Amino acid sequence: MKKLLILAFLILMLACGAQESSSEEVVDDSITATEGYVLPDADVYLTITDSIGVELGDSNYVFGSIAGVNVTPEGDIAVLDRQKNCVSLFSSEGEFIKRVGRHGNGPGEFLLPVGMTFFPDGGLVVSDAMGGKLIYFDSDLEYESDLIGFFPSPPGDISGLESGVIIGIKPDFQQNEEGMLMGFAIARWEKGEVEPAVVYHSSASPFDPSDLSSMQDDILNFGVASGGIVFTASLSTEEYEFTAWSSEGEELFTVTDEDFERVRKTQEEIELEAEIVNNLMMQQGMPESMANWEPDPYRTAIGGLGVDGQGRLWVTKGTSETPSFNVYDLDGNFLFTAALDAGERASTWDVVIEGDRFIAYDADPEFYPQVFIGDLPE
Repeated sequence: MKKLLILAFLILMLACGAQESSSEEVVDDSITATEGYVLPDADVYLTITDSIGVELGDSNYVFGSIAGVNVTPEGDIAVLDRQKNCVSLFSSEGEFIKRVGRHGNGPGEFLLPVGMTFFPDGGLVVSDAMGGKLIYFDSDLEYESDLIGFFPSPPGDISGLESGVIIGIKPDFQQNEEGMLMGFAIARWEKGEVEPAVVYHSSASPFDPSDLSSMQDDILNFGVASGGIVFTASLSTEEYEFTAWSSEGEELFTVTDEDFERVRKTQEEIELEAEIVNNLMMQQGMPESMANWEPDPYRTAIGGLGVDGQGRLWVTKGTSETPSFNVYDLDGNFLFTAALDAGERASTWDVVIEGDRFIAYDADPEFYPQVFIGDLPE
């Protein structure tokens, strides 16, 4: 769900920046998703060891709307709060440390934060979609600078490397003989540059403001290893495939699963996704006539990519009813399967893999926002 929330903002930026689908019969060769919670079979099960967040009480622990989570190089937990317009920092034991940022358009302030990342030296950068900028903080988390000039918006989902390098996903415009194409690109930006130095993968389609759902095939996932290897995958419902790229954009290898079987979403999943994404678009100013997101009836093959501190690639299996993963080494060799054993509540969670831990949260919780933390297997 996190990916769709971020992309809802980016689609909004695309629609606002634009100057002005067809359907085909699909053979139903899918598996029908079962109703209710089912813990998938796995070689390893992840368990929660701690949580952060309360419904009432100390305001430092009351979240508004969680837009993202991360782990600092020192092992602290960072929570990006879209509603409070800040990054809240907690110790590895869950104790509040400090808050970075606030609402506004001034130095170190956010209008609509949608992504964040830490650099190896401890510096932080936040992507402000509505402000149209990247906001940099130094290793003491003091405001450093803004980077503006992105069109139509800065990269939203981002990952930081050495020397201020950022890997991220950004709305993409392309022009060909058929006219304007719009979609998304995964690219690398050097510090201080608004034009990407390397584009790893891009996907674009003719823009139809009456059918934003047609852009679903252009949505991309990515994960980054510390050495600069980038992994990409589309949010495809038809094939399980991811590709590895060198830091300079050379394709290294592609991994596919020939035994992949499509899985239909439940009606509840479809209705919830449509409600969340369309409401979010309208909350940010999109006309109701354009907030017409119609979810794909199938679950995606790959729901996310993340690299842990041991150099293992965690591929989220989008077809599962609860967070589960195929884990590979950085050469694409399969290692083991894993699943989060947290009961039915975890069925709508996003799980972020960072260092030797995982952090999970619900982008649209039924009760109140929390962050859940656990250790990764050795």
